[in-house]
Amino acid sequence: MGTFNESELLERVDNDIGFLTETVDMLAADGPSLIEQARSAMVGGDAARMGQLAHAIKGMIANFCAPAAQEAALALERLGKAGDLAGAPPALESLRERLDALTRDLVTYVKARG
Repeated sequence: MGTFNESELLERVDNDIGFLTETVDMLAADGPSLIEQARSAMVGGDAARMGQLAHAIKGMIANFCAPAAQEAALALERLGKAGDLAGAPPALESLRERLDALTRDLVTYVKARG
């Protein structure tokens, strides 16, 4: 599972797999919706809103010790704050891919330990 740091994550949740499962379930439920909202903001030309949504996604990802996904969210957030919609499509796609991979890995991880 290269998308997150297992030992750091377990330490963060005090080895509470039940709690971790709940947070992973929230990520799986809310992540795709936030990505879609960010895509809608991008398509609608609302860079500021896209940046706010990327910030929210970054906050969710921060709980999971996942630096690559976190960096992808930060990149999109910075584009939004800068008003740069031209660079947003590949940044959003990168974030979506990393978030999907992280979610998939975390779901697999908690199922194997649940």
